Amino acid sequence: MTGWQKLWKDPGVVAMWEQFPPLPQVIEMSDRLAAAGGRRVLDIGCGLGRHTLLLAARGFEVTGTDYSPGALAACRRSLAGAGLTADLLQLDFTEMPFPDGHFDGVVASHVIHHCDGPTLRRILRLVTDKLAPGGWLVWAMPSIRHWRFGTGVETDPGTFVDEQHWEGSVPHHYCREEEVRELLRDYTIESMVEHEFREQDDRVHWHWRVLARKLEEQPT
Repeated sequence: MTGWQKLWKDPGVVAMWEQFPPLPQVIEMSDRLAAAGGRRVLDIGCGLGRHTLLLAARGFEVTGTDYSPGALAACRRSLAGAGLTADLLQLDFTEMPFPDGHFDGVVASHVIHHCDGPTLRRILRLVTDKLAPGGWLVWAMPSIRHWRFGTGVETDPGTFVDEQHWEGSVPHHYCREEEVRELLRDYTIESMVEHEFREQDDRVHWHWRVLARKLEEQPT
């Protein structure tokens, strides 16, 4: 993910991400966690901190991870400016050196799809391990309706590497609905919507936004 270290230094990239508010699913998750007394939340690929700040402001013990020092520095400045605290760690999204069952909630918004299918499956297995029984997951990732699906070289089913992509030559995995449901077989999917974001040139970004709850007892 070294490409994102460079991208977070680009004022245009920073300005683009600053315009996006927290996902409604993260707000709903925080409401449910607060009602149930949940405390610990992991924000994978926290970036500039739009979800880390929201969760910290709502009183959660937040751990934010990102591979980019620049993103973490920006997030840290925003937290300090708001009088908030969170534990920020420089980690790749495949690294989760936390005890199993440690978190009551996990946010993975527009980050863990930057890999191939087998790696994505391994990451979600780690997420499931780190969530407490009954814990919540918010996951946002591109669907196969995304305008970029099929561009570049397909390296495994649903994964493309496009040298012309503005994020650089990193893999992007695009999920079909049935794949999302299979990957989350250890969860109850509370909501799943395919969200549309249209660029000025009418190119459409379609992303799945999922709110899911880990089963109290895992299937054998």
